[in-house]
Amino acid sequence: MARISSERADRVDRWTERVDQLCRDGETVEHRVDLASATVAVTSHRVLAFTPDADGPNFRHVERPNVGTVTLETTNRLGLLCWALVAAFVGVALLETATAADFTALVPGVDPPATGSLPGAGRVAQLAEGALGAVETALLVVEWGILAIGGIAIVLAAVLVGAYIRSRSQRLVLRVSGDEDLVLSVGDAEFGADDITELEAAIRPGSASETELEPSPTHEGTSDGRSERRADDRRGPEESA
Repeated sequence: MARISSERADRVDRWTERVDQLCRDGETVEHRVDLASATVAVTSHRVLAFTPDADGPNFRHVERPNVGTVTLETTNRLGLLCWALVAAFVGVALLETATAADFTALVPGVDPPATGSLPGAGRVAQLAEGALGAVETALLVVEWGILAIGGIAIVLAAVLVGAYIRSRSQRLVLRVSGDEDLVLSVGDAEFGADDITELEAAIRPGSASETELEPSPTHEGTSDGRSERRADDRRGPEESA
């Protein structure tokens, strides 16, 4: 399975290096974001997402007008934290119980038979002492068992807290109208608020490439001024005549 997953990631990586081949006629790549295990490319028409490690397809594309907000979210498994709190509570309770209570003190003592007692009284006293000794041993085992279980519960709570901390991860979420959102794992990549702003600006209408194609009003005003001057020059000789 690991080899198949590696081959799948290699195939997607080769496609991320050739995004231009996925563009339609007249479509160009305007912005690109490379994450730890995902790539987002914004073209003049669409948003392309490569997700080799995610469940589902390796590649998805969404028309730019269908992409809504872009957010950076932190995911975690709260269930692990809840079980850690439960384990810690149980562990502390058991340790307090085992250390505060003396189970062996619950076993009463046996007085030796008095002189001149009934025949066989000594034998009965020995049997009673043996039985009480067995009970005392059993209670001591229970006490140590409670201590052990309490310690194990504390260790389990620490392990669950560590698993909860490791489960916290950031993901880039692109809201899509009429379809599933694009969810990309950020991983160890450095991706912050400025990167989100740049990505949103690239997706929104009026990107840098479109702005460059708009005519400058200064040039239009200069052209109009030159035309007016040329018209005045042509009217000049006629008015003087």
